[in-house]
Amino acid sequence: MLHILRNKKTAKKVWIFLAIIIIPAFTLWGFGSSGRDKRDSAPVGKIFGRTISVSDFNKSLAATRTAAIMQFGDNLPKVEKYLNLESQAWERLVLLEEAKRRRVKVTDREVMEVIEKTPYFQKDSSFDNKTYVEVLRYAFRLQPRAFEEQLRQNLILGKLYKQVTDGVQVDETKIRQEWLHKNKELSIEYIAALYEELAGKIKPAEKDVAEYYGKNKESFREPDSINLEYIAAGSEEQSDKIQELIEKKLSLGEISQQLGLSVLETGLFNRFTPPPELKLSQESLNTVIKLNGDPAPVAQAGQSYCVFALKEKKEGLVPELSKVKDRIRETLTVRESRKMAQEEIEQCLQMLKNNEPLKKAARACKLKYGETKFFKSSDQVEGLGPGRIFWEKADKLEQGKTSEAFSDSKGSYIIKLKESKPVDEELFKKEKAALGEQMLVQEKNKVFSNFIEETKKKSQ
Repeated sequence: MLHILRNKKTAKKVWIFLAIIIIPAFTLWGFGSSGRDKRDSAPVGKIFGRTISVSDFNKSLAATRTAAIMQFGDNLPKVEKYLNLESQAWERLVLLEEAKRRRVKVTDREVMEVIEKTPYFQKDSSFDNKTYVEVLRYAFRLQPRAFEEQLRQNLILGKLYKQVTDGVQVDETKIRQEWLHKNKELSIEYIAALYEELAGKIKPAEKDVAEYYGKNKESFREPDSINLEYIAAGSEEQSDKIQELIEKKLSLGEISQQLGLSVLETGLFNRFTPPPELKLSQESLNTVIKLNGDPAPVAQAGQSYCVFALKEKKEGLVPELSKVKDRIRETLTVRESRKMAQEEIEQCLQMLKNNEPLKKAARACKLKYGETKFFKSSDQVEGLGPGRIFWEKADKLEQGKTSEAFSDSKGSYIIKLKESKPVDEELFKKEKAALGEQMLVQEKNKVFSNFIEETKKKSQ
């Protein structure tokens, strides 16, 4: 059994299966939240008036990390830097408190039923305690008691999710619109004024470069550099002791003396790009800087618990003009090429209003002309790039009609709808149910995401 569990492919299947069985909805909102606004305050605080201890927060952070293992498996080290696990841990605490207020409960029997039905905890088609302990130890590095508590909380969150989203529906009109957006095929003619092609004609004058620098000096200021000192705790128990001393307003030096721990230094680094080995989130780093030399609350940095304090801060300098000339030239070139593209495409549009053919107008304006094959909104269109914006503009046009001028990140355009391929109604009937289920999940997650934000505001 153990050699199977150590196999990465098998372990990944364990994680994926457990994610589906244990937290069918929880993972969908939890990791989507990493892009939401981060909390400015330290993670330890109050929720609905209840004080959250360091121990409470660290347990929630451990549970959030277990959920991340379930969702991402072997890929977690690659994506972890993009996940704000601390913010998710705080959200988890807020939602569990809200569930408690709503009296959402999970019995011991419900927890055991999930565990007993999990194939990777079974031997000869029935639950096997030895296998269960080994899977937790080697796949999750958890003791059964800790895992079962995390599981209970996940099931509570699953019930809360169901309670909040039970009334959500998606009507057939929206399903059809989404299906057409994915499957309908169009072809167009186009005129393009591309920034890259126009940029070759632009050479910013030295006086313009100097003038831009004079007006925008502060935008070139380099970030502040900071040097942190810190103490690393060897255990959760030790981190709790450190937190107690922080709350007594002891300095980092006094804490190190009382506990016999060394004070270490990071050395100067850019405040917005901390060294990877530090494993300190930007959120925690901002807290350390705000405290201006006082120890920040204990934070998890990788596998360690650390307390950081700001030792030194050096203000970023504004570089001399000579060092940023190339950047300014590039900025001015991009700005001018966009302006030129807009002017040239508008001139071309006036010709089209006099009923000139697209190809003739493009030739007269010395702009790129092209025709496309049939394409979907998700396709790459030869000569244009991602087809989404062109598909969406063309879908609103009558056949043979010309669009207004519009722009994307590569240029300015005018298009004409050449042809729309007939819709395959039989294919829509076959795919409607599956697409409807997918859209329903997305809509429920949207509703639950809004619920999270509202609950967080109420809890403060």
